[in-house]
Amino acid sequence: MSTGEALADQTQRRIEEETRQRLRSTEAPVYTPSPQPVIDYGGWQDIRYIDFHDDDKDSRAADSVDYMTWLDTRFWLKATLKPALAEEDAPAREYALYVRLKNWYTQGIPKETAGGSDNDGPHLDYAYVSLQIHPAWLRIGRHYFSVGQGLSYADVDDGVSLSLNLARMRLNGFWSRTLAHEDNIDTSVPGYDKASDRHFFGAECNYLGLAGNDLYAYALFQRDFSDERPQDPAHNYAYQSEYFGLGWRGKLKDTFSYWWESVRETGKSYIYDTDSKRDVSAWAHIFALSYEPKVYTHPMLYFKYAYGSGDPDRSSVTDTFGGNSARGDKNFLYFGFIPAGYALAPQLSNLYFFKAGFSCRLLERNPFFKHLVSSLDYYRYYKDASRGGIYDPKASQNNDDIGSEVDLTINWQIFSDLAFSLQYGHFMPGKAYPSFSDSSEDYLSLSTSISF
Repeated sequence: MSTGEALADQTQRRIEEETRQRLRSTEAPVYTPSPQPVIDYGGWQDIRYIDFHDDDKDSRAADSVDYMTWLDTRFWLKATLKPALAEEDAPAREYALYVRLKNWYTQGIPKETAGGSDNDGPHLDYAYVSLQIHPAWLRIGRHYFSVGQGLSYADVDDGVSLSLNLARMRLNGFWSRTLAHEDNIDTSVPGYDKASDRHFFGAECNYLGLAGNDLYAYALFQRDFSDERPQDPAHNYAYQSEYFGLGWRGKLKDTFSYWWESVRETGKSYIYDTDSKRDVSAWAHIFALSYEPKVYTHPMLYFKYAYGSGDPDRSSVTDTFGGNSARGDKNFLYFGFIPAGYALAPQLSNLYFFKAGFSCRLLERNPFFKHLVSSLDYYRYYKDASRGGIYDPKASQNNDDIGSEVDLTINWQIFSDLAFSLQYGHFMPGKAYPSFSDSSEDYLSLSTSISF
């Protein structure tokens, strides 16, 4: 996978996560005094332009990805039924159906074919039924699955989840399977395009007995049943993994928020050249802290540290070819998401970073600009194993200094159904990049979304 393709994939994943958050409210059930089903529907559309500059960190070469424009359209429908209680002490019941369609139209993706277009869809984005008989809650179908804060695993897949909400504890278990048209994370597998078949089995326990705090632990098992097309009898590409996470999040005096999570990964991976199996032994840690005083402009100061272990033998953090070549595999490979900047957009594999930032609402006393939020973030990136590679294959030098990045974000909720967003990132490569590929990289995104 080229640098441009990797950047485009990570950018698309980040935007998809942002879209999911924006549309989360459309999944909320609608209640009325009537025992009859309540049906609601609507749509959402995002018009976006993205400009990449020197995505390959080489100002002398043409960019593999120059710009992207797209029109992202979603239509949703939900039906909620909350029957009246037969008796006063009977458990509350609720039945719900949610369906969402997605159509993605793009134009002018790579520089060499600027002006071309492609329409992807319409696809079934979400489709599930929910059954709630207090305190149990069951959801079946295509929906969003995650454990912890979404690092080890977070994605829209097909499956079933069951939750039990108790007075001081919440238990959740699930099984899910990747979508049929989803690409394999391992791009060295023959026929990896739209051919992923991974199953996830997870269980999580949240203890809610501490006021304002949430202590949680989870176990996740990932099993790879992906096919090779055509078959490669000389090599095995299966990657089997397990994740055991422990975390704590909460608030102090309504002004300080914190979050910590540590993940232990075990499993099995294969060495490409010898086709021999090796143990996976990897770690990830995240710590975040924010301060939000209750004063004019609602300022927020925040800090984050994130770490994903790496393997010095790997040039690729995702693939079997170019992957581990000796001894155990220490690379942290995950199936979730963590935002790590706009321009570099790395994965948390053989990488750790520090992030410091500030956000505020400078014009909140003006009714028209009341919901305009600006933020400025600084990232500093390093390798865990200096000899190993990261998600960006250009960072090939035996040096742990990946570089730094400055991001600017402006989010403006103009009206309840109209929003604007500007995202800009400037990445400055460090000594992990060779001299012929150490130019600064820029990312710019402008988007307007409307709900209807």
